[in-house]
Order: sequence, then C-alpha cells, then structure tokens
Amino acid sequence: MAFPQRNKTSDNRSGIDRRKEFKVYVSLESKVFGIGVESYTVGSSEFTINYAARHGIISLMDNGHYHPTEVVSDKISSMLLFNDRIALHLTRPVRWDSDHVIRLDDETKEICREIVRNHALKRVFIATDYFDASINRVAAMAIGVRNLQKALLSALLEPNGELIQLQNDANFTKLLAMQERIKMMPFGDVWDEYCTLCNVPKEEDYIAELDRYDKEVVLKR
Repeated sequence: MAFPQRNKTSDNRSGIDRRKEFKVYVSLESKVFGIGVESYTVGSSEFTINYAARHGIISLMDNGHYHPTEVVSDKISSMLLFNDRIALHLTRPVRWDSDHVIRLDDETKEICREIVRNHALKRVFIATDYFDASINRVAAMAIGVRNLQKALLSALLEPNGELIQLQNDANFTKLLAMQERIKMMPFGDVWDEYCTLCNVPKEEDYIAELDRYDKEVVLKR
C-alpha cells in the first residue's frame, strides 16, 4: 500500500501528476512463463507494463524474466520516456528464471550505462539478488552488490558528453573508436581507490575479510 504525500510540484512530461509522492512505491513485475503453463502466462511483460501504466504504479523489469534473446538494457530508454520512475531486479538469469548472484557481465554493465546516460540514477530503483544456495550467504551479497557498484562506477567514468556529441555530429567513425578505447581504460585502479575512500577492502582483500567474518561472527551464532 502506498501513502501519498502532497506537495506543490507537478510534472506532465510523462503524463504523471507528481503532486502525489509516495513513501512506499508499488511496482508490478512480469514473468515470461509460469510453471506448468509455459505456453501462456497472465503476467506477461506486455500485460504488466500496460497494467502499471493504467493504474499509476511502477513497472518492474527483472532481467531473468525474459526470453533468452531479450535484454532489459534495450528497454530502459523507452521505459524512461513514458514513466517517471521504473524499477529493476538485477540478477543473473538461468534460462527464463533468475535469483542468482549478478556478475560483472556485459548486460549488467549495459543496464548501468543506460541508467547513467539517461541521467536516471534518481528515477530507477535497483534491487539485486543472491539466491545461490551453493555459496556463502554473506559472500553472495557482497559479490553481487560490489559487481553492481562496479558497473555503475564504470558507466559514470565514461566520457558520455563526448560520446553524445559524436553521435549528434554523425561522426560514427570516431564514436566507434572511442567506444572501443573505453574498454581499455584502467577502471580497476579507480575501483580500488573508491574502496579505499569508503574504508572497505579492495578487490584482492575482501574474500579474506569475508572468511574472517564467517569464522569470528557467523559460526558463533
């Protein structure tokens, strides 16, 4: 249940009256199929997106709830055109399902690029998952969250202003060259410095810290 709180602002860009701000945001998530009914699902992407739009709630996209050839990163820019806010459940899909620890893979990085390039960090709710029962629970959460932070940091470090200008100038040769050059930039050094500033273990140290926490805290509970 959402509890509206009135203010004096209104933004009709997306057709949504923003005078109603919520303390709790209601969202609806789609599913590509249901167990035993693979040929038909009521909560399909098309149904849930339109239902959310009709009832003024938030559409939530789970990147593990689409066909293997679909990617959520391709949907974000269009969704932001017509929605004041959207929600994402970032996970590692395993053939039409999800709930696995996210990795720093191409789709995770592309999703974060779309959020950053659309200046939507304050418009997108992001949730992660760590339902891999085969690995340590605390490590699962730490690995997944750190991978999401890495993807966001990587997107923020890209020269997006220059890329946009090249796109607008139709200088596609330099645009392609710049996109390839970005892949070679020393992101790892920036990440380590970020960890130092946040007073958390660097990449080569955090597994040892997790092991220490497991022995000194978790096993004594």
